[in-house]
Amino acid sequence: MPKQTFYNLSEQKREKIIQVLKETFKNHPIFDANVKEIVEKLNIARGSFYQYFEDLEDAYFMILDTQTEDIHKIFIELLQKNDRDVFEALRQYGEEISKLIFTEDNYFLYKNRYLYWNAGLETGWNNYRSKNSSTISHFHTEEMEFTKAIVHNLIQRNFLNEWSREEFLEHYNQYIHWLKEGIDYSEIR
Repeated sequence: MPKQTFYNLSEQKREKIIQVLKETFKNHPIFDANVKEIVEKLNIARGSFYQYFEDLEDAYFMILDTQTEDIHKIFIELLQKNDRDVFEALRQYGEEISKLIFTEDNYFLYKNRYLYWNAGLETGWNNYRSKNSSTISHFHTEEMEFTKAIVHNLIQRNFLNEWSREEFLEHYNQYIHWLKEGIDYSEIR
């Protein structure tokens, strides 16, 4: 979470920092980004960056938090809206997340998030989010973790295979069909 000195900046200066960070994390995975490049683009001293953020990871999490949607929150909202009908919520969810990840402005933020995420980033992200009161609790059941794993895998494969939105939805809908109806292994050759 940015430090108070970041919030004390003028709105124009904060927006400039956010824009440079967003561009940086669209163009580079977190592991390839560096503070030197960011401060040069902002024309500020390196020390100023650390007055605003704990470290590069803190800046990255702020961008993810402010520039992308919490896809888990979207699913929980759809589940509640559909009276806990999991399959109807999942059907609608595919449409919603495909709109998000294929939005030109955020495509590469999501791509870098899903291709380069690791256990260390997950821990840092969870710590970051625990400090942010705007998060909602998720249903932590084995069934939900299983479903989450399938969806996350599809999103990751989407970026690895560079699918179009239509191809993503085709795969997504097939997976949801298999979840609901089961897989007929007799058709597999």
